[in-house]
Amino acid sequence: MTSDVQPLEKGPAFEWWMIANLAIGAGFSAFVALLIPAYITQTTGSAADAGVVMAIISLAAVAGPVLGGFADRYRAHRLIMSLGVLGMALAFLAFGISAISSAFFAIDAIVMGVSIAAVAAISPVFVVGANLGQALQAKRLTTYNLVAPVGQVVGGVIMAAAATAGWGFDSRFYLAAIIMGLAFIVTWFASKKPAERIQVEAPGEESGSAEDAGAGKTVSTKAKHVGLSQVLISTFGMYLLVLVLSSVANNGINNQSANLMPNLYGIDAASPAGLISLAGLLNIVFFLVAGRWMARSGSMSVFTAGNVARLVGALGMAVLGMVTKSPILIVVGFMQILYQGTPFVRMAQPVLAVRFATIPAGQAVGWVIGASAIGSFLGSIIGGILADKVGYNAINWMAAVAAGLAVLLIFISLWPAERKKRAEEAAAPSTPVPEPS
Repeated sequence: MTSDVQPLEKGPAFEWWMIANLAIGAGFSAFVALLIPAYITQTTGSAADAGVVMAIISLAAVAGPVLGGFADRYRAHRLIMSLGVLGMALAFLAFGISAISSAFFAIDAIVMGVSIAAVAAISPVFVVGANLGQALQAKRLTTYNLVAPVGQVVGGVIMAAAATAGWGFDSRFYLAAIIMGLAFIVTWFASKKPAERIQVEAPGEESGSAEDAGAGKTVSTKAKHVGLSQVLISTFGMYLLVLVLSSVANNGINNQSANLMPNLYGIDAASPAGLISLAGLLNIVFFLVAGRWMARSGSMSVFTAGNVARLVGALGMAVLGMVTKSPILIVVGFMQILYQGTPFVRMAQPVLAVRFATIPAGQAVGWVIGASAIGSFLGSIIGGILADKVGYNAINWMAAVAAGLAVLLIFISLWPAERKKRAEEAAAPSTPVPEPS
């Protein structure tokens, strides 16, 4: 980001506002995934109904671009992010009430989706838009991404323990609400000073290069007006399409994992919680790998690897789904390959958003969240229908096709655009920037 203020060069890798991303890991990746689909399916007797509720949560997250734009315009990043965590607490509380009366499912799902979008769209801007020095930005972005799988592990363990203890769905929803409420308190009081570091350029100001935000180069928050057609009919628009397809693959399986594993592979109903916790532990390792790889080779390589992993995982699960009594360890292995694509995709997403977009950082990341939400919506709806009409393995084939298309578009569209951009940057005179550490 272009600024007269010297970048902040020293500081801790972890800041307490990152509890917001811990809440996303625990709240969305563990609590939502483990509680909502299983509860809806048990209550209604239909996996399609569970898919509809998860789809509503996902579709509500298309509010990401609006929330990001609002935060950029009014410097309301702290407010929007904190309210997102609070909204998750209120949504879990409402689902606890819905466990007694199902009349509020749709409203609960909308509140949950908008809240998740608020945190996911705004929290990365506390790093990529904060005018941090090269080494500190790389270190902080890696740490920020690491706390989500930590939350996923802790959340999975908590819910597994509650289920083992015989807690009903209402009690587990209330427990989730209490945990999210505590996270809101920490996020609000810890985010005041970090929010003051976020820089949003005035309309028409020139922007610095957005390459490798995770590796330490400052990231632009371009504020000039760009029409919708210019956003979508562009390299950034193609990037958003890839994110939609990748999200269909990843979330199509994730959102039905609590139903998929026991009904297709015969894995007992308690195991999905353990598998999600294992995925979170492995995510921690692979976030570190992704961070170092991105600092060395750039964000496109990392993003590509994550999507290839999703393709391999989904395809492997689909093939094994055709085999009677598939080897459980191999099934779990392919499921973990699918899950381990997430650190690579998630690490690179905000960096590539700022690199390819011509809009401020908050809006760019908001569009990323919106695209992922659309993919999750489509994956949930189509996956739920396929599970009811064709069988659970149809979800895996849907995911494999979507991931395959995403990888194809990466190679035929995004990589040529990336090479062209690198060539233009190499040819353009610029102030020397230190090599990534």
